[in-house]
Amino acid sequence: MPISRNLNDSVAGAKLYCVFERSSKPARVSTTGRHNAQQFTLEGNPAVATIRKTLKYVQG
Repeated sequence: MPISRNLNDSVAGAKLYCVFERSSKPARVSTTGRHNAQQFTLEGNPAVATIRKTLKYVQG
């Protein structure tokens, strides 16, 4: 499984599992629809995110 380690690399999935040491306070992020999302900054040595559930479709 490839691991991305470069600046601004990202992972996308329906469900992500993260291991980290510290996190920032949650901040609200505007999304489409009625619901708002939350944004965190995770820190670790290293912080790792793994996809636990893949996306069923991707809008293009």
